[in-house]
Amino acid sequence: MTWLFVYGRNTMDIQAIEVINGKKEVISVRNNDKVIAFLIAQILLIILFYLEFYLIHGLHSPKAVKFFILKSIGLALSTQILILILIKAIVFPGNENVNDLSAIVPMIALYLAVAFCYGFTKKWITHEQDKRRLEFTKKQIELDLLRQQLQPHFLFNTMNNLLAMVDQHDHPKLANSIDKMSSLLRYVVYDTQHQQITIAEEITFIRNYADLHLLRYEEDEVDFNFQVEGVFDAQSIEPGILLCYVENAFKHGVQPEERAFIYIKIDLSNTDQIEFSIENSIPEYSSIHEKGGFGIKSNQERLALVYPGSHNLHIEHKKNYKVVLTIKNNESNYSG
Repeated sequence: MTWLFVYGRNTMDIQAIEVINGKKEVISVRNNDKVIAFLIAQILLIILFYLEFYLIHGLHSPKAVKFFILKSIGLALSTQILILILIKAIVFPGNENVNDLSAIVPMIALYLAVAFCYGFTKKWITHEQDKRRLEFTKKQIELDLLRQQLQPHFLFNTMNNLLAMVDQHDHPKLANSIDKMSSLLRYVVYDTQHQQITIAEEITFIRNYADLHLLRYEEDEVDFNFQVEGVFDAQSIEPGILLCYVENAFKHGVQPEERAFIYIKIDLSNTDQIEFSIENSIPEYSSIHEKGGFGIKSNQERLALVYPGSHNLHIEHKKNYKVVLTIKNNESNYSG
């Protein structure tokens, strides 16, 4: 149908003269060589269509458009050359002057145009669906936070009043704990309302969160190490996207009166990349072996929505539990 659409049905026929009752008549005869050539071209053009659609599907950032255009041009030229080689080798062997194959170029252009329209339309629809899913997920998270906060502004003001009542000289540990709890509450109430925060704010939140958990244990019970490398801490990140792995480490990796460890490392050496890793021990019996893991699974879905094609998550569950997460900012958000 493509060849007929481009050049009309007569392109498949050749004109022949036949003598009927002593009279010469011009008749159309189906050119089988052209039919075979068309079938060869059609198969390769279908492959071209799906390869082009695959390239469109792989576009995740504006920077990739330049390479996409170059790949599309190279793919079109390669398809044209391959079509000509196969037609000459199969349909017209030994004929160096194969004529009337000019329909190949507009056919390639037609298939590319259809692939562009279909691919980008489907990608736009998928993007809109992901956007709506992300908005729904955020609303659910906000709703869950609101349900858990129990009038957070009241709690926030109450904690400030308690901090003012504590004698910081006689009870420095208690005063420091209340101050950290106040910072955590401020983060949950105010900072998570923004779509993006700086990684420095996320690091501060994780430190305060970990310090409060460590109060439950003796100093020698948990070997806790939090290491930050690099100076590019102004990169933006989705609020709380790292927290669930820290929560998981304290929930499933530490038991009272048992030796345990939690090692956290955040590498900010690159301006356009955040590398987060956390490793924790697993007690002899831990709820991590039980059915569950909703928080980890939910966070994976959130990563897929917020950082499609620009993150890499590796979870290793062997003797210890280890998570390595790399987030790439396609456009650097560092402003420092």
